Amino acid sequence: MSEEALANMKELRALENKYGYIPFCMALTHLFDTGVSNFDENSVEEGFKVIMAEEEASKENGKNSFVSPDFKRAILRCSTELAKYSILTLFAYIKENITIDL
Repeated sequence: MSEEALANMKELRALENKYGYIPFCMALTHLFDTGVSNFDENSVEEGFKVIMAEEEASKENGKNSFVSPDFKRAILRCSTELAKYSILTLFAYIKENITIDL
């Protein structure tokens, strides 16, 4: 593995540690579902607004969200950071570090 690839793996491990395993995996899924090109600071800020509006609507209807707004924001933030890496780098990281149980 090249030095650059090793550095990328180390950075991705740091992101996983920063956000936690579950938000990190969910962010990867969200990133792939939504598309890397859709993640920039403006789209994240818009996403935060949507999350807060949904939370307010739920409260007004007397409902509690299953996933907290903070958890949703962490997924968006992590997705944005993951979008900086090539898909192949992410796949390599997933292959080595993410448990997929079918």
